[in-house]
Amino acid sequence: MLKFFLALRYLKKKKIVLLSIAAVALSTALLVTVASLFTAFIAAVESGASDYLGDIIIEPPARFADSNVLIEKLNADPDIYAATAVLSTNGLIHLGSGNVKAVSIWGIDIQSRGKVAGLKNNLLTQKSAAGEPTFAINGENSDVMPAFVGIGLIAEPNTITDDYDFSAIKLNIGNNAVITTGSIENSGRDSSASMLHSKSVKIKIADILFTSVYDLDERFVLVPIDRLTDSLGLDIKKPADVVHIKCAPGVKPDDAIAAVTQIWTQFAEKTLPWSRFDIADTEIITAVAKQSESTTELRKQMGVLLVIFGIISAGVIVLVFCIFYMIVSGKQKDLAVIKSIGGSSLSAASIFLIFGLLVGLIGASAGIAIGYLITHNVNAIERWIQVLFGLKLWSSSIYMFNRIPDKFNWYWAWRFFAAAAIASVIGALIPAISAARTAPAKILRYE
Repeated sequence: MLKFFLALRYLKKKKIVLLSIAAVALSTALLVTVASLFTAFIAAVESGASDYLGDIIIEPPARFADSNVLIEKLNADPDIYAATAVLSTNGLIHLGSGNVKAVSIWGIDIQSRGKVAGLKNNLLTQKSAAGEPTFAINGENSDVMPAFVGIGLIAEPNTITDDYDFSAIKLNIGNNAVITTGSIENSGRDSSASMLHSKSVKIKIADILFTSVYDLDERFVLVPIDRLTDSLGLDIKKPADVVHIKCAPGVKPDDAIAAVTQIWTQFAEKTLPWSRFDIADTEIITAVAKQSESTTELRKQMGVLLVIFGIISAGVIVLVFCIFYMIVSGKQKDLAVIKSIGGSSLSAASIFLIFGLLVGLIGASAGIAIGYLITHNVNAIERWIQVLFGLKLWSSSIYMFNRIPDKFNWYWAWRFFAAAAIASVIGALIPAISAARTAPAKILRYE
C-alpha cells in the first residue's frame, strides 16, 4: 500500500510526468485510429459484397439453361434461405443527347433478388415504401422495359461534399432511356464465323439504385430477367450466368459450400447435361472470399502502417525512461530513507514500476478515448479539413464508398492498451533498477 501511495504522490507532484502520459496517449490514439479505420474499411468491403451478392456465388464457365430448376433445388436445402439467378451482359445506356455510358446489365427476378440481397434498401424511393420492391412505376406496369439505374449513371456527386442532389435525381424516375446490348453466336466450330447480334431496347427508369458503393452505382442497370432474355434473343429456356445464394439464419457460408456444390453438380450432370470438366470449372465461392484479393492487400497495408507507427511510438519507452531516470535521480534521499527503515531493494524498484504502470494505464485510457472520438467523427473531421483548408481527403470515386467507414475496433484497442501499459513499465525498468541499487548509508552520510 505504501508503494502505491508513493507512486501516486510522485504522479501528482511531478508535472513533467504529464509529458509521458501525453506521449502514451497520442501514440495509443494513433495506432488505435489507424487500425479501426482500416478494419472498418475492410469490413465494409466484405459486407458490401455480401449485401449485394448474397453469401455464396455460383459462377459457371458458360451461360446455362433451366435456372429455375436449380433455384428450386437450392431453396429446398435447409442450409439455404433463398437463391436467385442473374442473366448478365454488357452494353451501353443512352440517357440523353451525348450522354452515353458503358454499363453492366443484370436481368433479375425481383422477388428472389429481394430475399437474397436486400434490394429494397438500395432503391432510392422504394426503400421507404410499404411492400416488396417492384418494377412497376407508380403502381402501374409499363409496356416499356422497366429498369433500376445506378445513381452514378444519372448524376455525379458534389465535388466538395461528395453528396448527391436526391431531389433532382428523383425527377428522373419515369423517364425513358435506351440500352444497347447483344450477344455473340458462333456459326459452327470456326470462331471467325462468329456473329454479333446487337439490339437497342427502350427502357423506363422505375427507380434509382443507390448502394453507396461507387463501382456499383456508376455502372449497373437492373431489368426483369425474362424481358432481358427476350431482348437478347436467346433460344434457351430460363437462362442465367450467375446464381447468388443467401444462407439460412445461423448457417455460415463456408459450411454451406459443400451442400451447394453437391446440388450444382447433380443439376449440371442430369439437367444440362454438362461434362465433368465443365462442372469442375464452375467457381463456387463465398462473397467474402470473392473479395479476398483486395482485402488481403488492405490487411497488408494496415500491417505495414502499424509496424511503422509502432516503431515511431516506441519512442515512448525512451521518453518514459528519461523522465523516470530524472525522478529517481532527484529522489535519492527518499529512497535512502525507505531502505534505511527496512524497505527492500525490490520495494524501492516496485515504486517506480507501479509509477510506470499508472502512467501507461492513464495514457492508454486517454489514447483509446481520443481514438474513439476521432474514429466516430472521422467524416465530420474530414469535412472540417475540407472547409478550412480546401483539402478533400475522401472521394467515393476513388475509395469506393461515399462515406469513410467509422466503426471502432475494440479488439485492436485492447491490444494497444495492453501494449502501452507494458511499454511504460519497460521504460521505467532501468530507473527502477537504479532505485533498487541505492545505498542508503552513502546517500544519508552527506544529507
